[in-house]
Amino acid sequence: MSLYISGQKLFEYMVAYVLRNNGYIAGVPRRKLGGRGTQHQVGVIGVDLNNSPFCLNTVLIVAARGPGETDAAADMQLVRNLKATLLDLEQTLPARRELIRDLLDNNRGDLFHRIYGGKREKETLTVNYVGGVFIAGDFSRPAWEYANAHGIYVVHLPEVFAEEPLLDWQQRIRLSLDRVMAADNRITLPGLAKKTKKISDFKEILTLLRQPRQEDLIPEQSHDLFTIFNELLRTEEMSALARSLRQTALTTINGYPVVLEYNVSYKALVDAALAIYERKIRRIKSVAPATTYKPLDVVHLKIDSVTPTMDRQVLKFSYRADKEEVPSSIEHLSGSVYVPNSLLDKRSMERFRLKMPLKAGLSLVCEFQRKPSRLAQSI
Repeated sequence: MSLYISGQKLFEYMVAYVLRNNGYIAGVPRRKLGGRGTQHQVGVIGVDLNNSPFCLNTVLIVAARGPGETDAAADMQLVRNLKATLLDLEQTLPARRELIRDLLDNNRGDLFHRIYGGKREKETLTVNYVGGVFIAGDFSRPAWEYANAHGIYVVHLPEVFAEEPLLDWQQRIRLSLDRVMAADNRITLPGLAKKTKKISDFKEILTLLRQPRQEDLIPEQSHDLFTIFNELLRTEEMSALARSLRQTALTTINGYPVVLEYNVSYKALVDAALAIYERKIRRIKSVAPATTYKPLDVVHLKIDSVTPTMDRQVLKFSYRADKEEVPSSIEHLSGSVYVPNSLLDKRSMERFRLKMPLKAGLSLVCEFQRKPSRLAQSI
């Protein structure tokens, strides 16, 4: 049998996993977030510690909606609820600055638990709250426009991971989670079995999910289920999904987040960025000091095809690396990038750039360009 877990909850956990692999301290809080007027149950939170001068640490409040039947009213309500949560949290900022401590703390998970673990009536940190709606499938245009008008980002994730539809992966996850606790109440995942203090909590949530239920999980239960979800992705059965989620990057076009899928290792991307940086430094030294414009090195990628997605506001650009224009470590780079129509005009549809943050202070600038048609080549 499969456990009774909503697809939206599993999609939230996938979003958190993607955020973790893009530099965020992301997870599921064990408590509700206290605002000025009330407390809010938030599914996923991402903390960005790579702040620059004159900027506060960014706390991303996530609202997620996976694939399913289109419901314009529900989409609009999702954005409105997120807007209300952000507004209420922003009004709790204390008069005296209380910043996130331990920026160099190696245990990022422990830092997240210290912030969003214990009970608290109201939030006391001085941070920059940002809203992000992560979707897969169609999303109503009025909800998109309402989100953009209120500074909320809409991020489109692919409907297919590791060549399997997202809905199929969710069903496989439910079946696998049902096998985490054996008939003799023994935990079968080695990673969970090591957490001896939490064994009883894991068994409680797995037992609860074997029964049909109407109400949503409370924060503590959702947090424990996310811990089980993370351990499940370490298994061989889920290795293809985990690898596909790790190779899903959050990039930016003029500061707006877009999703890019790639097929090489993360280390290959870092090696390419370092190689380009070294080449750029050597070239700058040869430029006259009076030169106004310094050369900008980019990774040149060829667009093979442009296809619509299930969301009519988003286009899928399939690309591959131009072997003559990229470092050797990513000469076999290929994948897809999902770009909202509002970010591109007729001119930039043929050629555009995006920035892929890799580490603090290190990014890869990619330039996408359509291949010339055979007719144009013959002329």
